Amino acid sequence: MLIKPRRRPFSLASRLTLFISLTTIVAFFVFAWIMVFSVEQHFGEQDKDDLKQIGNTLADIISKTHDPDNSRLEQISNAVANDKNIFIYLETDKNKVIYQSAAGPDFKKIIKTIASGANINANRDILWRDDALTSSVANNGEMDSASYRIIALPVSAMVNGAAARYRLLIALSVDFHLHYIQTLKYKLLIAALLFSMIIILVVLAAVYQGHAPLRKVSRKIQSITSENLHTRLVPTDVPIELEQLILSFNHMIERIEDVFTRQSNFSADIAHEIRTPITNLVTQTEITLSQTRSVKEYQDVLYSNLEEFSRMSKMVSDMLFLAQADNNLLIPECISINLKTEIIKVFDFFDALAEERGVALQFAGGPATVTGDPLMLRRVISNLLSNAIRYTAAGHTVTVSVSETANDVQLVVANPGTP
Repeated sequence: MLIKPRRRPFSLASRLTLFISLTTIVAFFVFAWIMVFSVEQHFGEQDKDDLKQIGNTLADIISKTHDPDNSRLEQISNAVANDKNIFIYLETDKNKVIYQSAAGPDFKKIIKTIASGANINANRDILWRDDALTSSVANNGEMDSASYRIIALPVSAMVNGAAARYRLLIALSVDFHLHYIQTLKYKLLIAALLFSMIIILVVLAAVYQGHAPLRKVSRKIQSITSENLHTRLVPTDVPIELEQLILSFNHMIERIEDVFTRQSNFSADIAHEIRTPITNLVTQTEITLSQTRSVKEYQDVLYSNLEEFSRMSKMVSDMLFLAQADNNLLIPECISINLKTEIIKVFDFFDALAEERGVALQFAGGPATVTGDPLMLRRVISNLLSNAIRYTAAGHTVTVSVSETANDVQLVVANPGTP
């Protein structure tokens, strides 16, 4: 079965560049959208104000009862003559057209829209787009009115002593505003693309510069070998974000240096300990072979060599034991042990040595139970007792005492020392 390799995470530089760039670009686009929206709202409010102002003026003209119809129509025409973007449509409540500008939108369609109530806001203005005229503009490539903001006003007047009602529609061409907004959007888009590229480049440069301390630390770490494990990185020379990393690295190097030092000392001790018996064996063998010896002398030499070999074997076993202990390869047992029983067994083993040196062995205290490894405990007691016998003067007694308290068990090996 094929194991799909795990995908490597994105680099820190890529993550930072992507996050900062996206955040900045999104913020810029939001700002651009707010700006366009504000311009549109401003133009819309301005158009409404202009339409309402013209509507009020025209309503005043239409409401004049002392002026004849021809005079009022002429005043309406003069009122909008100077503004080519204003178009007027006036009809009676019986759909009779009184006045209509020569150009402008199709007011009949607009009246149907108003009658249906579609696309009309609270201020009674609509944004009308003439699709036919827009297509013509697109095909001819010429700028002409195709979009209008329209307001509808009911007007009342007295005609021949009778009340008359009119519907006044005023259309304002907003193509200039829409063209400006479209141009603004295009320019903002181009500016957004340029700013996005600049932002990405700036962020890349900033991230590269921001990672300079990491590269510096990496170079220092690469320069550390087994020959200069004493080297330490200075936490104050890096930004505060890397301080904990440097402290952890220094602590790791300190542990590695300690291991190397202990291994070097251990190797030196091994070489020293093994060199002595090997030197003895070589010297003794050379002396024996220097001349002819009797069988008894050869046997004595072999017995002496056997003692040295046994000593070397014991040293090798001890070294293997220490190596396993340093590498946590020993798995001690955990059973209940009677200390008195173990100490008596060790006494039996050292009786001959103690008798040879004229030293007595004595146990003090009562039975005490501990939990541990019998072999390890016996080795500890043996080492303590061996040293005590070696450094106790003849005629004295080595005492092994055991005292049990509420929390632990104390084992004390006491000797009176040399006189």
